Amino acid sequence: MAKGLIKTLQWGVPLARNALITGRPFLLYLKPTARCNLRCDCCNRWQNEDGPAEELTLESINQLLGKFWKAGCRVLTLWGGEPTLRSDLSDILSAAKAIGFRTAMCTNSYLLPRHGEAILPQLDVLLCSLDGYGSRHDELRGTPGLFDRVVESIELCTAYPSCHPKIWASIQRDTVDQVDDLAYLAQRLGVGIEFFPISLIAGYNDEIVPPAGHLETAFGRVIELKRKGLPITNPDRALEIMRTGASFSCNFPQIAISVDHRGEVYTCEDPAGNQLHGWGDHQQFEPGEVFSSPEWRQVVTNLKHCNLCRLPCMVELSGSIMRGLASAFVSRKLWRSWLPSGG
Repeated sequence: MAKGLIKTLQWGVPLARNALITGRPFLLYLKPTARCNLRCDCCNRWQNEDGPAEELTLESINQLLGKFWKAGCRVLTLWGGEPTLRSDLSDILSAAKAIGFRTAMCTNSYLLPRHGEAILPQLDVLLCSLDGYGSRHDELRGTPGLFDRVVESIELCTAYPSCHPKIWASIQRDTVDQVDDLAYLAQRLGVGIEFFPISLIAGYNDEIVPPAGHLETAFGRVIELKRKGLPITNPDRALEIMRTGASFSCNFPQIAISVDHRGEVYTCEDPAGNQLHGWGDHQQFEPGEVFSSPEWRQVVTNLKHCNLCRLPCMVELSGSIMRGLASAFVSRKLWRSWLPSGG
């Protein structure tokens, strides 16, 4: 209990400080590449044809990391595309850690067994995509042996105590019956698991999106397993939103800012990868000015009821979840002690 409270405070204090007091993002999402080495039915990002020539250089990434740190961002999440396709990924993470960022990475895990020694020591959180059990996952991702590589990657993390792996499992039409298998796998591996419904990309993955009734059954089972003590880390309220399909007030645009592989700054994106509001190139973007502007506040307000996805990072910080975390553990006086000095 004490360890869990400490962890909540470590993440909750700065989150509450930035989102509720300064109104500035705490989370920086960076796509070091748009390339992907899989051809999944659930995601169309692999169709992006941009290669290394279109990607930010290491020098440019260092510059933007420093800029967003000064503006109050404290957690860096790498995603894409598949981050492990960047040959200088360890250098990117090293630069982020040197500045002071807590680091997280979303990955399909295919290349991690080969590069884990250079990458894992520099990560605080590793989010491993795992949608089905055994060969079912391989089929969904079109890659034989991928399930085994995900498991191997998670097991590799045991050599690096500072790296905390977690399974991210999307529930699809063909995996609604595998909730138990994945939850018990997480228990055997000693890691947490978060479930979420696959997002619809109209005209691309329509056939794999489960009907509402199937989601209600699947998430009802997830809730049962969590109550039995399985390591399911979704908050109860978030699971209920996913089970019922209820609408929610999304706080993500208020607490997160994104930068793509070309250096374009934007506020969130839809499931197909289309930017919901672009802010231009990172070199011209001034975080302190933008985060204090009426336009920023209007964008945050406009996207409150987006609801285009049910990703854990969106739903778990929605509505009263974020405010409940703040009010339960953090006083206004303590929030203000975390105020950034610059920007």
